Amino acid sequence: MVQRRVGGWSGPALLLVVLLEVGQGAGSALASPSGLNNIPTADIVPEGILVWQAWGTFAEDADDTYVAGLKFGPAKNIELGLDHKLGSGDSGPLAFQGKYRFFTNESGLSATLGLANVNTDRDQGGPNFPYAALTQDFGGVRGHLGYEWQDDNEGLFLGLDHPAQMDLTLRADWTQTDDGEESMSSIGFIYTGSDPFLVEAWASFPTAAGADTSWTLKFDYVIPFR
Repeated sequence: MVQRRVGGWSGPALLLVVLLEVGQGAGSALASPSGLNNIPTADIVPEGILVWQAWGTFAEDADDTYVAGLKFGPAKNIELGLDHKLGSGDSGPLAFQGKYRFFTNESGLSATLGLANVNTDRDQGGPNFPYAALTQDFGGVRGHLGYEWQDDNEGLFLGLDHPAQMDLTLRADWTQTDDGEESMSSIGFIYTGSDPFLVEAWASFPTAAGADTSWTLKFDYVIPFR
């Protein structure tokens, strides 16, 4: 891999910082910046790191969706972000989010409170998404557990991630939907060997009647400001 130096960091060193801080919890997206496939976690984008993100989701009997956004660590244990659905007409408003990691310990446990999907048009953008999340590093695998309080969509979520090799982390999650009457599971990976990009991909399997399996491809571009 060619070492690219960005803002005083070489590319591999920068990705190592992001994975160690985001993927562990002590000074912790993300394995990925900063959740698993479809759930939030107690991970936080490191202070002084900006992550540009773009992704598309595809399903057989649904319109393809494309989203662009960013996440930034303005201070230790704080993450702010925004995203926007790309397209015309019903693309919807900007959505803002933030999270605060209020607890970590030496055993690898961390806890976070977050608020996502804050927007000015509930009809198009949907309701706010408050949540709480715990992440525990068990050594070789990390577990995630949380609860969301979104209107008409409260529910439990959980997940696992496992570093299969240096540049590849496997991830799976499950979340309740429709106030616990349905659910959605997913399985995927994040690849960090394409400095300074991270590549994520996953498949989602909803249980709701008429909902199809979807496939998501996501690209992250990591920029340091420290």
